[in-house]
Amino acid sequence: MDSITTALSTATATIAAAPEQATITAQIATSTAIPSGYSVNYPHFVKWSSAPAAYVFAILTALITICMFRNLVTKAKARHTKMIYLYLFIWGLFRFVSFILRGYILTDNNGTQWSVYVAASILSSVGFMPLCEVMAFCTLEGSSLAFGFTTRQNKMYDLLIKFLFATFGTTVTAFAIDFTCNKPFGSNPKDYHGDLALREFGFDGLILLTVYALVGSLRNYLAVATTGKVPGAFVGRYRMMMGVIVFQAMLMIIKLTYTVYRAWNPYELRDEGVWYILSIFPEYIFVFFYVNHHFLKVYDDIEEHTKKAGDKESLESIGMDVKAEEGKVETPSV
Repeated sequence: MDSITTALSTATATIAAAPEQATITAQIATSTAIPSGYSVNYPHFVKWSSAPAAYVFAILTALITICMFRNLVTKAKARHTKMIYLYLFIWGLFRFVSFILRGYILTDNNGTQWSVYVAASILSSVGFMPLCEVMAFCTLEGSSLAFGFTTRQNKMYDLLIKFLFATFGTTVTAFAIDFTCNKPFGSNPKDYHGDLALREFGFDGLILLTVYALVGSLRNYLAVATTGKVPGAFVGRYRMMMGVIVFQAMLMIIKLTYTVYRAWNPYELRDEGVWYILSIFPEYIFVFFYVNHHFLKVYDDIEEHTKKAGDKESLESIGMDVKAEEGKVETPSV
């Protein structure tokens, strides 16, 4: 038993000191040759360390998720804003469960539970994705308002974004599940070409959606004053919303850049503190803009204003038709 303990200690040190040996180390750590009395603490091997931090973020996420549900049910009026809050609510559920599992597995000796580690790892990997769709849909709605898309155009672009997000999100999820469940613990993704292709296609696609949100929102911000499609009373708030999306896209670029760098260099920047700063903080700064309905409300208000203006125009048109009928002089029959 002493020799096995010594070997495992050496293997653990090798992970930090020699990345090229990580796969061998992981296979030693999960080998069936290890007696049943010895257990491996999985989160410690991947540098997860703080249970209190995980529980704090779980509580924070719960509060944010409640706010999203409130906004979805009682504040949002337009279909677009309801969908945005639905995506944010799903993000909250993913993040809440992942942090609860993370806190649990870092408490006491729970780190030896492989199934809990797998669930926490997968949810941690894919939980951010609804935010990419939030940005893309907010940008599309902004473009629709600024450039006056027809209903047919809006529906077509809406379906395109949904299709792209579903495709990229599915490939990232497939990579996370397959690599976590079916490959040796501690392996390097670069050793598995199928997983590597899934990961690169999925993350590159999510980066593409983020760049679209950044460029599209900036274009909307600049174009709204010249197109004249948004009523003048709402231009200031509309521009503020587009500015928020530009800022959110920058936050997501920081997160995705860190994620992609870690994907190609899995044994660098492994400290949990770095992960919180570069990957988690950007997400929470992102969602704080939606805790209150203030920013998204501009979409509801513009839609309501447009609808009222349309109704008024219809009524005026009907009134003119009635007056025209009343003004007609009947020609007497001869």
